[in-house]
Amino acid sequence: MSRILRNIVGGGRKWLRPRVQVTVTEPCHLLEFSHWIESASLRMDVPIDLLRMQGGFAFDSDHPFVKALNEGAETLFDFYEGFQPRSIAEFYALECVGRVGEDLPPWEIPWYLRESRIPPPGEKKLGREHGVSFYGPATEEKIALEMSRLRSVCESIKSNGFTPDNHGDIEGYVMRDGADLCFFVRGGKHRAAALASLGYRTVPVAFRRGFPRVIDTSQTDFWPLVRNGSIDGSLAKDVFSAYTRPKPQLRDRHGQTT
Repeated sequence: MSRILRNIVGGGRKWLRPRVQVTVTEPCHLLEFSHWIESASLRMDVPIDLLRMQGGFAFDSDHPFVKALNEGAETLFDFYEGFQPRSIAEFYALECVGRVGEDLPPWEIPWYLRESRIPPPGEKKLGREHGVSFYGPATEEKIALEMSRLRSVCESIKSNGFTPDNHGDIEGYVMRDGADLCFFVRGGKHRAAALASLGYRTVPVAFRRGFPRVIDTSQTDFWPLVRNGSIDGSLAKDVFSAYTRPKPQLRDRHGQTT
């Protein structure tokens, strides 16, 4: 059984609210903490190897952002140039065998319910035509923006340490497939990558407001895109497994996966 460590009060302007800090020592603790109901928000110290970016990218040395920080901006150019999936099946390195939904766009997520299904918006005054963070193609402006954000947050953490009350929480939700669990980073991927590059082994995270705390494959039949017939249930589960049980070919997508 995990233990609540301490109550804290946020010191930054934007995140000034009471917090309760806990430590996740086993993946199952993520499920335990998903039932938190107190008024004080919960912040969880989670092993960094449980974190995932959209696409199933683990925050390890093969993550495109971590690799760019460790080896230089050219690796990020190589990633966006070499990894340009045309469909959800290509994005997750899944074999096309004629299942419904294999041709869905790579940015689509089968378990999300939303009013309109449109590509991710642009960031920092760049429109969506410049590309997205987790696959190519991307314009030079987009790649420069990503590198600037990565370097900026990395230098800040080097100089001052990582303080969520000042930097903002890394937010997301739990993904569960039986005994396999991970934490989908829905906000804070640059911060998570910087922490990974700097050698942090645990990362403080919080549940993302407006999102379910847990997505579980036991409810696959009720995932919106499965329920409306846009994607086969088995394919949706395979997409999910790219996060909880990533395949080897998902770990190196710097031009090798097509």
